[in-house]
Amino acid sequence: MSVPGYALRIAVSDLRRVAHRCPDVQQQLFNYIHALLVQNAQTTLCSARHSLEERLSRWLLLAADRLDDRVIPVTHDMLSVILGVRRASITTTLATLERSGGLVRQRGGINLCDHAALERRTCECYQIIASEYGYLTRSGLHQYRLSADNAVMRACRYCF
Repeated sequence: MSVPGYALRIAVSDLRRVAHRCPDVQQQLFNYIHALLVQNAQTTLCSARHSLEERLSRWLLLAADRLDDRVIPVTHDMLSVILGVRRASITTTLATLERSGGLVRQRGGINLCDHAALERRTCECYQIIASEYGYLTRSGLHQYRLSADNAVMRACRYCF
C-alpha cells in the first residue's frame, strides 16, 4: 500500500475455494486483473511519453479515486519514489498544480480541491485507466467500507 489505510487479506486456498464455488467472484477477479494489467501497461507508456505534470496529475487522480477521498496522505518524498523523479521536481510541479487551482499542499498530504482542474492538467492515460476501474464498479464489483474499529468481517452466505 502506498498510503496508510486498511486492507483485507484471504488465504489462497480460501480464495480458490470461493472462486470455484462462485463463478461471479472468479469473473470479478479476472476483471480486476485485467484492469490492473491495463493500468500497468498504460502507466509504463505514460512514464515514457508524458510530462511530470501530467503523470503526477494522473497518479493523484487515480489515488483519489481508489481512496474515495480528496485528501491523499502522501509526502513529496513518496511521490518522488513512486514517479521516479527528484523530490525537488515533485515540489516544483505540485506548486504549479496548486497555482492552477487543482490542489492544496498540506503537511503530509495533498488535498485535491478541484478534480476537474486537475483532470485538465493530466494526459489521456487517466481516463483510460479510470474507465477500466469504472467498468469494475458498473459490472457489479462490491465495495466495502470498514470503520477503523470494525474487526469482524461477515461472510457472504452465497459463497461460503
